[in-house]
Amino acid sequence: MKTLVVFYSRSGNTKKIAEILAKKLGADIDEIIDLTDRSGIKGWLLGGRDAMKQSLTEISVQKNPKNYDLVVIGTPVWVGASTPAFRTYLTQFKKDLKKAAIFVTSGGDGPEKTVTVFENITGQNCLAFFGLTTSDLHQNYDSKIDEFVKKIKYILVKYCCLSNKV
Repeated sequence: MKTLVVFYSRSGNTKKIAEILAKKLGADIDEIIDLTDRSGIKGWLLGGRDAMKQSLTEISVQKNPKNYDLVVIGTPVWVGASTPAFRTYLTQFKKDLKKAAIFVTSGGDGPEKTVTVFENITGQNCLAFFGLTTSDLHQNYDSKIDEFVKKIKYILVKYCCLSNKV
């Protein structure tokens, strides 16, 4: 089964988790690049505003999800809302996503809302969800990642009638 881990990361936290997941899943990896400058305090403030307004943005990616059986999508949560880059990716590629799982990094509220955003934009169910808070990122989170990987493999085998080779 061909798997892609695709992510957006402003600070590097989501990127770090994406790299670990891609390695554990034996997946390709791709970064969603937000073409809007989100650097510095100004970028942080505008990013939070755009997330709350549910705005879209211009993005760049290297890999097309239609070439993959499973896409694991990662994003931070900003002020309790999904990032513009995540929303834009879903909007642009919703017809190309065969099966998807989501992971998020968050400073607090909002991680579970990301699943609702995914389902509303794509019209499909999220296979699995995994969230890490800022405090989780400062602890040993390997077991949480392993549980997510195990859940993805289990769901694919049991409910999607696919081989257990992810």
